[in-house]
Amino acid sequence: MKELNMWKQLGLLILIVLCVFCLSSCRKTEYEMAGSATQNVQVQATRVPTAVPAAEPIDYDTYDPASEEDLGTDFDGVTDLSALLDQQATVYNEPTSAPTMNSQYAGATPVVIDPIDKPTPTPVPALTFTEYVVYDATKLGISFEAPAGWTVNDIEQSTYVLTNPDKSVDYQATLKVSVYTVNTEYNQSQMAKEVKNILSQYRSGYNSFSPTNTATRTLLDKTGVYADYSGVNKAGQSVGGRVHLVGIGKKLYVLELSWPKAYTETYKDTVYKQFRHSVKITK
Repeated sequence: MKELNMWKQLGLLILIVLCVFCLSSCRKTEYEMAGSATQNVQVQATRVPTAVPAAEPIDYDTYDPASEEDLGTDFDGVTDLSALLDQQATVYNEPTSAPTMNSQYAGATPVVIDPIDKPTPTPVPALTFTEYVVYDATKLGISFEAPAGWTVNDIEQSTYVLTNPDKSVDYQATLKVSVYTVNTEYNQSQMAKEVKNILSQYRSGYNSFSPTNTATRTLLDKTGVYADYSGVNKAGQSVGGRVHLVGIGKKLYVLELSWPKAYTETYKDTVYKQFRHSVKITK
């Protein structure tokens, strides 16, 4: 009997040892699985998405203002190249820090309010030219129409100048026509170079000066080259203008028209257009 009880106790002890061994194995497997999962999470957390490359900036240096021209049958739909130049100017403003916002307004979209004392641009008085007359520049061998009453200066052999006598505007407009004899008929490239030379000569008389690129347009029924400009001259006057020339045979015809900058559109739509449509070679 004692021997039977001893074997029972021994079997119970073996059973307990086996249970403890199985329990330890299960816990070890659980720890290994948990450690593997934690490692995967850490690996995923360290992955950084690939940055998307920024778009290539636009190269405005290659911009051609002639592409903005609406060239109709008689080429009257030209864009204001000087205005276009002003639009492309980049102005740098010093950034200001964001104002502190109360918590109750967090998430609200701020609204920009113009200062009360912001100056309002002063409108310029209307300017119209109702009467045009024919000016006969006999020394140059041409005639054209321009506003009546303008002062004539034809002292120079190769130049004919008209000046607006109205002194109510800070700058008196001028229309200057010149005819030069050259060795050969100018091509488009030579005409463009000549326009740039004229604009370069203007620069010395201005405190600030901004010319546009050259573009093509007909004059005297032939394709010519022109460019606009704007600036502030040494007298502090804001001036706009256009230089337009064309080569016909061995002669170079040059128009130089300047005006008060505030009346740019008026002069281009009236005086310039009237000259261009009426100019004729008389000899």
